[in-house]
Amino acid sequence: MKTADPAMIEMFRPFGLKMEEQGIPPIVINVFKCYYARLLYGAQGKLPEDELLPLTDAEVPQYEALADYAETGRNSMGHTVVIKLNGGLGTSMGLEKAKSLIQVKDSMTFLDLILGQMRALREKYGKPIPLLFMNSFKTHLDTMLKVEGFDNGTTSLPLAFLQHRYPKILHKDLSPATWPGNPELEWNPPGHGDLYTALVTSKILRKLLDRGFHYAFISNSDNLGAVMDERILGYMVSQGSPFLMEVAGRTASDRKGGHLARQRSNGRLVLREIAQCPDKDLDAFQDITKHRFFNTNSLWIDLRAMEKVFVANGMMPLDLILNPKTLDPRDHKSPEVIQIETAMGSAVSAFESAQAIKVPRTRFAPVKTTADLLVVMSDCYEVSPEKTVVPASAHKGPMPVVHLDGHFYKRIDDFSARFPHGAPSLKDCSCLTIKGDVVFGKNVTVSGTATVINASGAQVHIPDGTALTGEVRF
Repeated sequence: MKTADPAMIEMFRPFGLKMEEQGIPPIVINVFKCYYARLLYGAQGKLPEDELLPLTDAEVPQYEALADYAETGRNSMGHTVVIKLNGGLGTSMGLEKAKSLIQVKDSMTFLDLILGQMRALREKYGKPIPLLFMNSFKTHLDTMLKVEGFDNGTTSLPLAFLQHRYPKILHKDLSPATWPGNPELEWNPPGHGDLYTALVTSKILRKLLDRGFHYAFISNSDNLGAVMDERILGYMVSQGSPFLMEVAGRTASDRKGGHLARQRSNGRLVLREIAQCPDKDLDAFQDITKHRFFNTNSLWIDLRAMEKVFVANGMMPLDLILNPKTLDPRDHKSPEVIQIETAMGSAVSAFESAQAIKVPRTRFAPVKTTADLLVVMSDCYEVSPEKTVVPASAHKGPMPVVHLDGHFYKRIDDFSARFPHGAPSLKDCSCLTIKGDVVFGKNVTVSGTATVINASGAQVHIPDGTALTGEVRF
C-alpha cells in the first residue's frame, strides 16, 4: 500500500488532526488511515463472484451432531467470556437511545433478558462467567444506568468498553465532513468490526488473557436466540479452532444477508455482505441454492489466536465497507458522505483454520423491526426459566410472517399506541398484513392468513375479543 504517497498523506492530515483532537488512540487513527488509503486508491471493497466458491454441506458441521462435545464445553466455561454488541440505537424504530432498552417480552427489555441469562448461566456452571457490553458513545450512558447493580464479581472486569468512531468523509472531495450545527453528525460508528481494536485499546483483551479467559462468545444484543452453548464451545475447544462462525441456512427472506463462501485464491473462508457485491453479481449473491449459508453474527473466538493475528498485522485485517449516506440522516438534502465501516465476521478470512457451524434458526431470532417485535411479544414465544426467549410449546410450525404499514407502525411509539394491550394471539397465524391506521383491542386472535385494510382515512379499532382471519376491510 502506498502509505508514503505525499498526496495521500496531505489528504489524510486533517482527518488525523481531527481524530487526535478528540483523543482517539493512535492505533485507531492508523487503522482508519489504512482504510482511507484504500478508498483513495480506488478500492471499492468488492468481492466478485468469480473469486469465490460456494460452501457445501460437507464443509459445515451441523449443530445437532455436536452433542458429544458438551462435556468439554462444560469444563471450559470458566475460561469463557460473553460479549454483547450493544452499540446500536433503535433508529429504525424511531428511537434515539440504546435499542436494547426496548421492552420485548413480559415487560422485559433486551438488557433484562441478557442479565437474567447471565445469572442463570453462572448459577448453572458455578463459574463467574463475565459479561461485557461493547457500547457506542450513544448507548453507553443509557446502558450502564440500566445494568446498575450487576457486576462481574471476582473477575474484577468492567461491564463495558466503548467502540470508537470514525470521521465521515465528504463524497465530493474526500475531505472531512463538517456540520457546525450538530458536530456529533460529523462522526459515524465504525461498524462492529471495531470490536477487535476496541478490545485492544481498552486493555480488556490483556485483562481477559491475564485472568485465564481464553474464549469469547460474541453476539448482537438484539438477537434473542444467541445464548451461550456448551456443545459449540466444546467443539471449538476440541478442534482447536481459532475462529468459529454460526451460520444458518438461507431462505428467501435472507437473500440480502451476508453469506459465507470460500476464496479461490487461498481456500480460506470469506464473508461477503451485499455492499461488497458488484452489481453484475447480485443475482448470484441472492441465489440461496448456490450460497446457502448466511452469517448470524454470532462468533466464537480464541482470544489467544486473535491477539497473535492482531499483533502480526498491527490491526485485525477486515474487508472495507463503504456506506454512502447523507451527512444528516434525517435531512436528505444534506451533503453526501461516505462512512467507512467494517463487519466483525469478515475477520474469518484472517484465520487459516477458521470454521463455520450450521445452527438451528432458534439461535437466530433478531428483532430488527416492529414486525419482528410483534411476533416476539406474542404467544408464539415464551421466556424459559433461564431467561431465554424460545418458541412457545403451543406454537406449531414456522413463525408467522408479519407486514406492518410503515406509515403507522415503524416507530416504536406509534406501534405501542396501536397495540396498547400487547400483541394479539399469533400462535395459529401464518401471515398477518396490516395496511392503514388500525388499533387492536384486548384478546384479539389471528389465525391463518389475515389481512386488515383500512382505506377510510380515519383510525379504526379492532374490538376486544375479535377473531381475525381472511381479509377485513374498513
